[in-house]
Amino acid sequence: MIGNWGHSSISIDGNRGMSPITEIRMKPFTPHSKTLHGGLEVAASIDEAFPLFSPAGERLWVPGWEPEHLHPPEVEWAEGQIFRTHDHHGEAIWVVTKLDPEHHVAEYHRVEPGLYVARITVRCVAAAADHTNVSTEYAFIGLSEDGNAEIAAMTQADYDAKMERWAEWIEQHHASRGEVKG
Repeated sequence: MIGNWGHSSISIDGNRGMSPITEIRMKPFTPHSKTLHGGLEVAASIDEAFPLFSPAGERLWVPGWEPEHLHPPEVEWAEGQIFRTHDHHGEAIWVVTKLDPEHHVAEYHRVEPGLYVARITVRCVAAAADHTNVSTEYAFIGLSEDGNAEIAAMTQADYDAKMERWAEWIEQHHASRGEVKG
């Protein structure tokens, strides 16, 4: 039930004085969820590897990655930072929800409006002085039937292939030693 908060009644079309809205019924929606885990090895020290998973760091190795820093605009990587990306799916809004450089852990929430919310966790662990193991987790929650359908189509095999692409792109970045792709 929607109260009128001491104002005159408002109809569905916004006209005052008509019959009040007393109830809005929404079609039941059950969000689906899925969590995918993966990892890769980066031929770099942990202090060199971890920043590669920042919004600015991914510009170095992810083809077409062009994050738009929204808030605060002058910060490259900080907890609470909000940025936007565009790809073949459309627009995504990202929030850095956890950043722990000391323990080499970052967590993001990515919202693809009308489709789903994804929680992305990246954790780096030194394997050797010049090698870092990176583990990733993507946890998806649908926001619509279309989002549920996209989540249902996601497979661990596809996610594993994504991790292989990431490893190749990072290797190519290291081979070129810092050329910014764009």
